[in-house]
Amino acid sequence: MSVQWLAVQSFQHNQDLLVAINKLSIHLRLQFEGNEDAERAGEANKAREMLSSFFRELETLVNDTERGEEVPVLGANPRLRQLARSFVTAKRNSHRFHSSLFRMGVGCFQQLLNSVRSEDRTAILESLEELRVLLEEHMHVDAERVLGEI
Repeated sequence: MSVQWLAVQSFQHNQDLLVAINKLSIHLRLQFEGNEDAERAGEANKAREMLSSFFRELETLVNDTERGEEVPVLGANPRLRQLARSFVTAKRNSHRFHSSLFRMGVGCFQQLLNSVRSEDRTAILESLEELRVLLEEHMHVDAERVLGEI
């Protein structure tokens, strides 16, 4: 597969993740304000499932990266592996990335993501905001590979 095609796939996947982040964030903010919406709740649950699936895949790659086991795996997306490396780097930058996701790690955040406790909403929202930043930076590289520098 060409580098450009991998960048296109990565860009689209990250767009889907951003949509999921936005849907879940909107739902949590509305809940925080006391507004319950059954339609948004269904969308939020689908978004949560998509993010959970993403975090399971990312967790494996992050663990490999942290142990120094970055051997290419047949079928593993190299752009996702690069995102895992970016995540590990971001974890070390506590001034910029200080949410629960980056402090506790992907596995612990997955448990938090599925929490229904109102006191966990703020931590989830902060983590989703920082994940959005990391994904947008990653997408910028993909866009440059597809479109070139304009």
